[in-house]
Amino acid sequence: MLAAVTASLTPLQAATEAQASAITREYDQAYQRWLSEIKAAPDARTREQIAKKRPNAAEYGTKLRSLLRKDLAKEWTLKYGAWLLENDPTLIPKRQRALLNAVEKYHMKSPLLGRFCMAMPYLNDAPGLPRPGRLPIRSRGIKMLEQIKKINPSPKVQGQAALALAVMLGELGDDPRVIQRRLANLRIAIKKSAYVKVGKLTVADIARDELFKIKHLTRGRVAPEIVGTDSAPRPLKLSDYRGKVVMLVFWSSWDPSAAKSLAILRKSVENKAGKPFVVLGVNRDTRTNLRTLEADRIVTWRNFSDPDQKIDKIYRINVWPYCLVLDQQGVIRYRGTPGAFADAVANELLRPKTKPAATQ
Repeated sequence: MLAAVTASLTPLQAATEAQASAITREYDQAYQRWLSEIKAAPDARTREQIAKKRPNAAEYGTKLRSLLRKDLAKEWTLKYGAWLLENDPTLIPKRQRALLNAVEKYHMKSPLLGRFCMAMPYLNDAPGLPRPGRLPIRSRGIKMLEQIKKINPSPKVQGQAALALAVMLGELGDDPRVIQRRLANLRIAIKKSAYVKVGKLTVADIARDELFKIKHLTRGRVAPEIVGTDSAPRPLKLSDYRGKVVMLVFWSSWDPSAAKSLAILRKSVENKAGKPFVVLGVNRDTRTNLRTLEADRIVTWRNFSDPDQKIDKIYRINVWPYCLVLDQQGVIRYRGTPGAFADAVANELLRPKTKPAATQ
């Protein structure tokens, strides 16, 4: 099917929106089928086999990029450029720049630009320093969104640009000046495009989530309480771990980097044995799957069982796996992906505090 979508497209023919739609629709349907299968897997071994069959977004992205490459001046391609930003793992900064270049050249005043704006938080910088004279891709994205807010004649696009900008600024940290910029952009988003749909949500829905994050989920805030059950099911409560450093990890067995993340977390548990430290998971698998993972020692820490994602919704999680490191008082000191940075913050919080020398 996928090969057939572009097989009839000769170099002399222009791409059509129907062809692009067929590619993205086929991927979305394949992904939903795969997700249903992996959620219904009866045991860890079956789930592991199904996980290997995850639809290859890069394959679909390659087809879509090939289709769109010479037609990015057309307005309808904005929707599919957004799809690439959100889904294609091979969309390196060079390819992201090609999409941004097309927007800057042809579409800055397009009434269809809002959808692309909402995908811009997915821009990713390459490791290392950018080429001299070239802005990092995310910095360029922030600058473009500011410009779109000013010059695009559509209030709805202005509002979506403001919302995307508020989301991207959230990655710059929790400095009060950054938070003020985020709040200002969220006000613009709600005023100008509150009822615009972004997937199943409205701009107002997303803006409210961002406001909640600012108030409750920024560094320096006490993490919201979690009350639930583990895989047994036994009662489990986040505040019961006051006095310990907590690495709170939102995860599932079908996350793209699940195997790597779980290995990192097992090592953290092992290295910090005997210290006032705990990994505490929030897991989206079925309770049966979670019990199997724990019985097989693939998971060596206690987990909230959250197959309906009620806890995920409280914490506004939309990227998995996701990690918060909480200090001994339950205050958020790190938020981001599990890994070296999260571990470094936990180690620093566990370091014995030296008392100041007594004065004579």
